Parts: sequence; structure tokens; C-alpha cells
Amino acid sequence: FKVEGLKFVPLPVTHGSVTAFGYRIGDVVYISDASFISPETENLMREADLVVLDALRPQRPNGSHFALEQALDQLRSVMPRRALLTDMTHEYDHEPMNLELSRLRETDGLDVQLAYDGLRVSVDL
Repeated sequence: FKVEGLKFVPLPVTHGSVTAFGYRIGDVVYISDASFISPETENLMREADLVVLDALRPQRPNGSHFALEQALDQLRSVMPRRALLTDMTHEYDHEPMNLELSRLRETDGLDVQLAYDGLRVSVDL
């Protein structure tokens, strides 16, 4: 659907036992609540400039949200130009984790960092 000429593409995802929706708006994908993304939705996410994705906590999967490792695997599947992780618990140590994530640029070609409250991102729509 379009709003003021801007195209919104609903992205169905699994959030626990229910279907939820993220959105692709231009070259930006926003999925804040997901535990599974189908191959069909992955195809709609490919070649995005920015993907914002749920990553509740490191190492402990949750039935309704991606754990860090699951979110990273998902990002490797769609390879956005840049990614931000959101909807995180207090279990992350922000700066050391961002340093660790920055290494994925070299090893995996993945530019990903943790988001934070108040973060502003400029995007061209």
C-alpha cells in the first residue's frame, strides 16, 4: 500500500504462536517482533539499505523473539547494507558487544550494531 506516494510492504513474520508484521518502506526494513521469518518474507527483505531487527538477548532463544545468534543468522540470509538490532534486554554490555559485532564486517561482510534509545538514523525514502 502507499501513503503519500511512499510504498509500504507488509512483511509477515512469526512472533511466537501468532503472525505479526514488519514493514519495508523504500529500502528500509523494520521488524521488531519476530521468532521466525519465512523464505518468502526474506525475499522481500533482500537488498535493503537498512534492516532493523529484533534481538532480545544473547545465547538464550525465546519463543517470541530472536536471540542474538538467530538475528545474525537471519541478517546473513538477507545481507542488508547495514543492520541495527533492537528490542534488547539488559543482558547486553553495549560497547563490548558493538566492538564484537563490528568484526563481522571483515568475517561475514555484515555491518551490524546494537541500536540504543534516542538513536536517529537518516534514510532516503
